[in-house]
Amino acid sequence: MAEYKRKKIKKSFFHKKKSSVVETNIPMTDKKSKATGIIHEKKIKVVRGNKQQRLQFAKVLIIAIAIVSLSLVILSVSLPVGLYENLVNLSASIGPGSFPLSISGSDIINTHTNGSYYYVLSDSNITAYSNSGKIIIDEFHGFANPIMSVSDTRVLVYDQGGKQAYVYNLGGKIHTLETKKEIITASISKDGFIAVSTQSGQSATVTVYNKNLKQIFSWYSADSIINNALVNNSGKKLAVTTLGVKSGQYESKLLIFNIKTESADPVHTENFGSSIVLSIENTGSGVSAICNDKYKFIHWKKFTGNEVTATGEINLYRNTKNGILLVFNRANNRTDNTIILISKSGKKTAEFNLQSSITDIQYNKGRVYHLSDTTINIFNKNGEKLRSGNCEYGVQKFSVISAYTIAAISDNQITKTTIDKE
Repeated sequence: MAEYKRKKIKKSFFHKKKSSVVETNIPMTDKKSKATGIIHEKKIKVVRGNKQQRLQFAKVLIIAIAIVSLSLVILSVSLPVGLYENLVNLSASIGPGSFPLSISGSDIINTHTNGSYYYVLSDSNITAYSNSGKIIIDEFHGFANPIMSVSDTRVLVYDQGGKQAYVYNLGGKIHTLETKKEIITASISKDGFIAVSTQSGQSATVTVYNKNLKQIFSWYSADSIINNALVNNSGKKLAVTTLGVKSGQYESKLLIFNIKTESADPVHTENFGSSIVLSIENTGSGVSAICNDKYKFIHWKKFTGNEVTATGEINLYRNTKNGILLVFNRANNRTDNTIILISKSGKKTAEFNLQSSITDIQYNKGRVYHLSDTTINIFNKNGEKLRSGNCEYGVQKFSVISAYTIAAISDNQITKTTIDKE
């Protein structure tokens, strides 16, 4: 048999190591070769690296897609109302704006600051404005007695005494809730859970819905009204306050239920006696009960807490991302005010006296903003005045835009007011 040698390939300028295709002479044997004893050589292409590179690239791409998909799933689960809705809210709030701004309706019911934007509830509309002056949404509700409850991503507007409620995000109305009985109170939590208290005669019912308005829990009270209802941020517990009459006196209680067990028996009961619970608020790891004469914090799991009192009664309160602000004063003297600040853990962090009438008051990033007629004052947590300025006549409420700038809200417009250093 004839001998053969592999031919050496001369490297040229265009022939580099990174090339994965090499032409080489390989002996080929066919029937004719066997007969003649002559081995013919034929050039073929040997692929060495491209296929391996493509496989590696495909593996990397698959892993990247898997990581992105897993991240999206985690975000969708961990975010209060899902990734898509958060993106809707973010995109809707971005954009230029200007002042002054018009207000729909003839009477301002309430306002709520929510970080980079704020809500204004009027007798006819619910409107969201960005701090830059953009009208994000302006929706007609048409309720006779509108009340709003605000979460980080949604706002619930219900008709107190009516049978309807609407849920909005910064893209507009997303849900409509209808009840068979009259709504007494309702609230929305961080994860979009809604607690609604309805009444018929002397009996009352509280119903809990998830963020998609699916009913997940209900509780019935035969002899007391349910004047407050709130689901905690995790969606696992429900707090309600009841108001009844015993021996000719009011009797208030706070009950905490475990929603997951669907048990009609509360896991904790707190008695408030003749004190009337004005509101209950989510405050970090616990629920804050704001009564007419005191404040009490109750831990959601341990059921421990503390109580705060002062001279007079609670006339105003604000639940903010920084904590709770309380205003104590006496009915016969609304100018002698005690301001108390409460942390997210339910502890008193500051207290000072304010000798002035209060048109509106806000607490933001360690500062207390106080509106009295046409004067706006800014205090630190110790009650020391930082700045003072004037706003237009007729301003009823305001929202804090930045450290020394507010959105002053009157019946028909919103103006931007800066409090300059004296």
